Amino acid sequence: MDFIKDCFKEHGGALIEQLKVAGFSVDQAKQFLPEAASGVLDSTQDTGVDQITKQLASGGPSELLSSVNVAAIAEKLGMDSDQVTKGLAAIAPVLAKAISQKSDGLIGAVSSLAPGLFK
Repeated sequence: MDFIKDCFKEHGGALIEQLKVAGFSVDQAKQFLPEAASGVLDSTQDTGVDQITKQLASGGPSELLSSVNVAAIAEKLGMDSDQVTKGLAAIAPVLAKAISQKSDGLIGAVSSLAPGLFK
């Protein structure tokens, strides 16, 4: 799902700012974001754009991030799970908004190519 990678890249500055508010240093934030992106990608690998959008609509950012493997990220970064959870919670609103905007654009583009498909 390249659009998730794109969301992390396009909104990296905002994500780092949210992590700083949550107590991360800039260096920690820069190390955290690629691992968080991988975790989100892994947790949504079998999920389509429409399903991710539904998750965000029904449960908000916490629903999307609930399936991320926090322990794996913590192990890779040498952080405790609480800090990783705090980081994910901090970036969730920015990430959810970015994913929703990007998925709306993708769905719009597809529906213009195949009218009536998304009714």
